[in-house]
Amino acid sequence: MTSPSTKLRRIARRRREALAHDRPPASRPEAIRRRRRRSRPPRILVAPDRVWLVARTRPRWSARAARDLAEAGLATFEAREEVERVEPNGRRRIVREPLLRRLIFVGVRDDAELRRVEAHPGVEQVLFREGRAVVIPPAMLQAFADALTGHTGEGEAEAVAALLFALGDAVRVTEGPLARLPGIVEAVDPHRRRYRVAVEMFGRATPVDLDEDQIERR
Repeated sequence: MTSPSTKLRRIARRRREALAHDRPPASRPEAIRRRRRRSRPPRILVAPDRVWLVARTRPRWSARAARDLAEAGLATFEAREEVERVEPNGRRRIVREPLLRRLIFVGVRDDAELRRVEAHPGVEQVLFREGRAVVIPPAMLQAFADALTGHTGEGEAEAVAALLFALGDAVRVTEGPLARLPGIVEAVDPHRRRYRVAVEMFGRATPVDLDEDQIERR
């Protein structure tokens, strides 16, 4: 247990150091906040020699599935962002929460590794479009990871985050003959602001290209 005299010596030392550098002494909470602002998470490196797929996990399985697959030798990336939470007692803390609901990125080399991903008990499905797996270019995924960890420009971060956050989202068609039908976003054209949505109709998922103003989040 720290004695009162030791605590006073530490406070005095901080005050002496502040005066020596010709700046007013800062309170400890302010110093902690400044340290948090200066620090940033380490850069996440996306393996460029892998085919990066998008896997949807079962509820509350994303972190465990990503960890299990990584321990099995597969490259994985679960997008998380730092969020400040205020507890009932007023205490503030920084937590890392999933950014993409129930979605993880998995880098595979061949069909055998793809089957290992699909066989994991926490993986609900690997996203496919027109019979082919949804593939994210490594450079784009690296830019997305850099945006999360603060290793890229602000404008680029917003563009990449907006693009990948839409992938896999549950949406509902708002206009046209398919209005009110649910679907899943499978592809995004950021330049034309168009979305490829797998719409559920007649008991199966049918891909449909829709404009941004024709869909809404469920």
